Amino acid sequence: MKFSIISLGCKTNQSETATLERFFQENSHKAVSLEEHPDICIINTCTVTAKSDYQSRQLIRRALNLSGRVFVTGCYSELNKSEIMQIDSKIEIVRNNEKIDFFRGSATPSVMGLATPGVMELATSGIMELATSEVMENAEKSALSTSATRSRAFLKIQDGCNWKCSYCIITKARGASISSPKTDIVAEAAAAEYNGFNEAVLTGIHIGQYGLDLKPKVTLSILIENILQKTKKIRLRISSLEAGELDERLFELLKEDRVCKHIHIPVQSGDDEILSLMNRPHKIEKFREITERLNREIENISIGTDVIVGFPGETDAHFENTYRFLQSTPLTYLHVFPYSKRKGTAAFNMSNHIAKNIKKERALRLRALSEDFKDSYMKKQPGRTLKAIVESNDGALVLATTDNYLKVTLQNVANIPIKHKSLINLIVTAYTNNSLTGSPINII
Repeated sequence: MKFSIISLGCKTNQSETATLERFFQENSHKAVSLEEHPDICIINTCTVTAKSDYQSRQLIRRALNLSGRVFVTGCYSELNKSEIMQIDSKIEIVRNNEKIDFFRGSATPSVMGLATPGVMELATSGIMELATSEVMENAEKSALSTSATRSRAFLKIQDGCNWKCSYCIITKARGASISSPKTDIVAEAAAAEYNGFNEAVLTGIHIGQYGLDLKPKVTLSILIENILQKTKKIRLRISSLEAGELDERLFELLKEDRVCKHIHIPVQSGDDEILSLMNRPHKIEKFREITERLNREIENISIGTDVIVGFPGETDAHFENTYRFLQSTPLTYLHVFPYSKRKGTAAFNMSNHIAKNIKKERALRLRALSEDFKDSYMKKQPGRTLKAIVESNDGALVLATTDNYLKVTLQNVANIPIKHKSLINLIVTAYTNNSLTGSPINII
């Protein structure tokens, strides 16, 4: 059977998609592009903005023309079932919290009745439960959140969020925070290492809430400590944390050699009045305190953030406060989002919505500031020795992603047998035309 899985949006979606890819591939099914007319297409949708809704609908229509059966899952389909069914009644919608079980067959074995031999075997072959202390014994059998084409493993540690930010629809699509058992995640990390992965990304909708729902309660720092204890080499990348969630132990763990020197901390606004309207739990000075401490204590760390511009009620003065605040922080890059009106959120019914042209102007200014941040940071990299994962090696072009999340084009590779997923030391040799080049030193 030929299959195609298309994912939009966050790293959690990417992690889920990778799990499905591996499940299908380990059962001898072939991953193909949509243009190759797969027997089934699974679209893992996103609904964080109106644009992502539009992109989801576009992909669904395209898949209907090119694929056999079309399955739609993810946050957009969770909240917009009737809208999707209006596109075509043949579309099959899978609930967010059922997608993994659904496609591996333990929830509804008939899903894989695709007029191909052996589908019931596929439908019942499931992902091994890895909740034992014998981590390495189980590692070889684990169906990881990875695929052969990926350079790093994605470990989904939780789903959902307990916060009620006034602009966010994702809590309705994903529900409250639900954590995966610590032993399962540790086993997946060990399995990733066993299968040749040198980096794993800890993903979730709100990973700072990891373990709060478990009994006994577990913290993210305890989880990271356990993974480091039970593995030997694999490096961990923390995807995103809120400023107030960086406790003392996490600060210390970020200094560990096997924890990547990169972190993303959403701020959303640099004005406390707007943060209050957003129902965000922090003040701007907390964000400043955390980012300045990270920059001071962890050499060459890369710090990114998310910013929403044009939130209802954001005046020119509020925006200028945000701009000046961000200018004063030790950030490496900004992800800038014009506010998107989402029905079902508290912000949807707020007054003083901002005109589209004003949101566009503000976004352009902050994106220019982000480019300044990146330029300043990358100018400091030549001469540095960094650890990196090799992303691709097609013989002509070798690309690597560093510990601090920078892309480097490698030169002088002939004498070092590096390959896809290799962990290497490299020296950054130049920064030109907004790009870094470097030379490998050795394989780690």
